[in-house]
Amino acid sequence: MERVIARLDGWGVALTRRIAFVAVLSMLVVAGVTIADVILRAVADSPVVGMNELTEVFFAVAIAACFPAGLTQRVHITVDLLADRYGERVTAWLKVLGAVMLFWMFALLAERMGDIAAELTKTADSTTILEIPTWPFMWLVAALVALGALFQAVVVGVEAAKALRAGEGDAERRNIDAALAVVLFFALLATLGVVLGFDDAVAALASAAKASPTTVAFVVFGLMWVLLLLILPVAASMALLGIIGIALLLGPGQSLNVFGTASHEFLTNSQISVLPLFLMMGVLASAAGLAEDVYNMAHSVLGGLRGGLALATIGGCAGFGAVTGSSIATAATIGRVSLPEMNRRGYSTSLSTGCVAAGGTLGALVPPSGVLVVYSFLTEVSIGQLFIAAIVPGLLAALFYMMTVSAYVRLAPDSAPRTSGVEWAAIAPAMRRGVTVVALFCLVLGGIYTGVFTVTESASVGAVGAFLIALWRRKLRGTALWRVMGETASITAMVYGLIFGGLTFSFFVGITGLPEWLATAVGDLDLPPKAIIAIFLVIFVLLGAVMEAWAILIITVPILAGLITDLGFDLVWWGIVMVAVVEIGVITPPFGINVFVLKTMAGADVPLTTVFKGVMPFVLSAFVKLALLVAVPALVLWLPSTMFN
Repeated sequence: MERVIARLDGWGVALTRRIAFVAVLSMLVVAGVTIADVILRAVADSPVVGMNELTEVFFAVAIAACFPAGLTQRVHITVDLLADRYGERVTAWLKVLGAVMLFWMFALLAERMGDIAAELTKTADSTTILEIPTWPFMWLVAALVALGALFQAVVVGVEAAKALRAGEGDAERRNIDAALAVVLFFALLATLGVVLGFDDAVAALASAAKASPTTVAFVVFGLMWVLLLLILPVAASMALLGIIGIALLLGPGQSLNVFGTASHEFLTNSQISVLPLFLMMGVLASAAGLAEDVYNMAHSVLGGLRGGLALATIGGCAGFGAVTGSSIATAATIGRVSLPEMNRRGYSTSLSTGCVAAGGTLGALVPPSGVLVVYSFLTEVSIGQLFIAAIVPGLLAALFYMMTVSAYVRLAPDSAPRTSGVEWAAIAPAMRRGVTVVALFCLVLGGIYTGVFTVTESASVGAVGAFLIALWRRKLRGTALWRVMGETASITAMVYGLIFGGLTFSFFVGITGLPEWLATAVGDLDLPPKAIIAIFLVIFVLLGAVMEAWAILIITVPILAGLITDLGFDLVWWGIVMVAVVEIGVITPPFGINVFVLKTMAGADVPLTTVFKGVMPFVLSAFVKLALLVAVPALVLWLPSTMFN
């Protein structure tokens, strides 16, 4: 039986990768049509008719086609803070539970999408301009999500088999684990019965919940943290708890409707194409070798200075962050290039790993940033304004990190070798190759700033531009194109799953009155607004140390956005400050995610304490930068105020 399940799993991975390949390739084609629309509009004043409608229907299907691949490849975010404490057997069974939760999340999503498709079929719904029938596309979305749920059921079987094997050394353990497997099987059947009879399951608790919605919010919030600390998927935890919470307050039918409607509206929003296209841009940029280019360009200019390779690493992280939008991806990619070189030149391990871990944080802050895109959709703040607002803070962060390197090598002279000066002959070749990155960044951000492109169009330019660069450099030969498309699909599935869960949880939080309660509680503290902001910043540093920025954003923004506005602060400013403080968390001891990434890359012989020792000066530097952003909001808000649109 186990072999059959494993074979089904392997077959599912192969099939879903092919589906995802076609999906991501179709996104790229639509991006190309979008660029043609921009050119036709500028040159002949003849844009493609109904471009938004084409984007809406095709991207909805393409994104849904990424879900099966993401599920079969187990790409989802968890909080691993206590993972090492559970032991092999408990961890294995927690993975089974997480797989079950993801199965039910996507099974419910498929059922909801099917209901929406049936309703669209009944009303013969079509787009306004091109009159494209929407119902066939929505049926295809429902089928693809259902396919993902089907293969996730196979994943449940695979994980259950692994959990059973985890107890093989002890006959008593094998019996216990076999019993757990049987219980799990009947739990699945029981859950199906609960879903079919959802009304009866929540009726007894509903009256008590309605009497004190805020209390329900705190209880559900506490349960969510319990689930997260049990290394269960963040997306499924938020989705299922949100559904249960809404059911208690508004009724089961309304709860499932909210889950389906919110997911459907987000999936079919033509503006949403920004997110997968920027994700694709980052993956393609990495494949094209742009990380090496930007590092070599920075090294050619800064390498002759004391600590030049560390300075070049910071510059490389800033440049590559401008095309990838991810702190972990930036740290990992630049680290692969810079760590061996710094080790070869005699840099101390603490400085080399510390500057890469810190420089990686620039990936989420320097625009275009996927985290800022999600923040924009959660708060309805302009994506373009957020991107432009992040430019000065991003440059400021890079400058402060470089100043930290300079101070580091002077206070600890043995941490970096002496240099022989700038190699002028190396600058021109490095600049010629690195100008590609600069041009792509300027084209994407410059188009937004000047109003030549919409944000959606700039994302299309970025994705197609990165694809053409990779193609020109012959970096997409053989299996490389499959790998790039597969990675884009997996990341897209992960982020959208998080957003679907977050939207449901956000609706639940809104109807409990928790944001209003917090606003009143904060008002009663009688503290200055910036003192309250300082309290929030401390909390976000702690959260950033144990969670991905995506998850933190989706959990906290719905609660705090209204409160930030009530305190008199601009949501554009808060978005940048929030990302900046969360990124401090990813390098803060004892749980900073980027630090663990660098520890893995540095090798088993490098103690974790060495990496933390190296990163601490950069943490202090980041706090100084954060204090400046809080004290002088104009550093964030001035540049967006000068935009052309």
